Amino acid sequence: MKGTRIILGFFAIIALIFVAYAALRTIPLNDCGENGTGLDCIELPPGFSIDYYAENIEGARSMALSPNGTIFVGSRDTGKVYAVLDRNNDSKADEVLVLAEGLDMPNGVAFRNGSLYVAEVSRVIRYDDIEARLENPPEPVVVKDNFPSDRAHGWNTSNSGLTESCMCL
Repeated sequence: MKGTRIILGFFAIIALIFVAYAALRTIPLNDCGENGTGLDCIELPPGFSIDYYAENIEGARSMALSPNGTIFVGSRDTGKVYAVLDRNNDSKADEVLVLAEGLDMPNGVAFRNGSLYVAEVSRVIRYDDIEARLENPPEPVVVKDNFPSDRAHGWNTSNSGLTESCMCL
């Protein structure tokens, strides 16, 4: 009986924490955007400024920069990979292209020798000569597809390093 009361008390405390959290998330903080998440919420030292480089990139999670300045962005929940372009070099994205969609948590991205590598939950794919084909990306080449398919940990896979003889995952 005592054990049951302890367990019920524990769940009651957890429920109160969730209710309090939900209530607090609805209160704007310093008028800096919905739920206190806008750029105005960031306090900067005098002389510094902040702005968005690119917007409307759903689920951005990881990035890779090509030598030509293209930023490749992997997502987790949306299943998309993006290319972000600053064509006029004004430090602001001019165009965001969706290179691939329908992928399985394409979280890890890496760029090497003109190819974009994308790590999904259970495989790594490669888009060859991608910068010459941003408007019409090629079909990906499967580099390796026998990784475990455990989604709870598989999305942590990341192409963090590429060398001449090694792909570090």
